[in-house]
Amino acid sequence: MKTEIHPQYFQDAGTKCANCGNLFTFGGTKEGIQVEICGKCHPFYTGKKVLIDTEGRVDKFTQKRAAATGRVKKERSKKTLEEKVNDELAAQLHKEKEKEAKKAAKKEVVSKETSNEA
Repeated sequence: MKTEIHPQYFQDAGTKCANCGNLFTFGGTKEGIQVEICGKCHPFYTGKKVLIDTEGRVDKFTQKRAAATGRVKKERSKKTLEEKVNDELAAQLHKEKEKEAKKAAKKEVVSKETSNEA
């Protein structure tokens, strides 16, 4: 085997996952390697659906797509179920407060009438 033409081999080369910080070792020609995602945090292996946005790539893609089509995505005009429920609850609370205010006003009127009669 010729000398000085082969790269240096590191027996305990380390690899670090940038996403979860997992460290594992193996043999290699580089002393340390950093990967974006590993088997412990990859959605395929974990079963979790996670959007991993490295350096804003998703945002860049959506901006390029919008610029290419010349169309801007419309904002959602329909209310979500949560917003509808919150609006209904707020309306019910408002009605209850109005009823209580009317009852209190009637009590005051009745108490004034009874105090004037006496």
